Amino acid sequence: MNTLLRQTTRIGSASKVCRPLSLSRGYSTEAPKAVGAVRGGLLGFLLGVTISGGVGYYYLLEEYNTASATLLSSVQDLQASTEKVRDYARRIESIDRDLSKLKETTATTQQLQDLRVELKKLYDALNIEHLELKTHVWGLEQDITPKAK
Repeated sequence: MNTLLRQTTRIGSASKVCRPLSLSRGYSTEAPKAVGAVRGGLLGFLLGVTISGGVGYYYLLEEYNTASATLLSSVQDLQASTEKVRDYARRIESIDRDLSKLKETTATTQQLQDLRVELKKLYDALNIEHLELKTHVWGLEQDITPKAK
């Protein structure tokens, strides 16, 4: 077993080359190791998905705000038109009540004809009374006139 250890230590020490410090460089001219294609692809994919998701979220948020503002203005317009309809309905109800009151207080055509006939009778009665008074006064004048002469 000792021999096995000795051989491994020799292999390890033989592979190491001792160089003086002044001859070693601070940079390497060798090509850097390529980052694994899978690791780079996965990192790029995740970065792309994150950026796409952020842009998509921003777009959806803007669309949501626009739709909400449009819906809010539509609701406000609907509320204003509903108030107008309520005002019209109140006006119609008040006019209907006033019309009902007027119907109760107005006279019908038959009532007007009856009143006309009654007024003619009253006028005729007054005219007859006037003529009777006139004749009575004329009679009194006839009685008084011969006595005054």
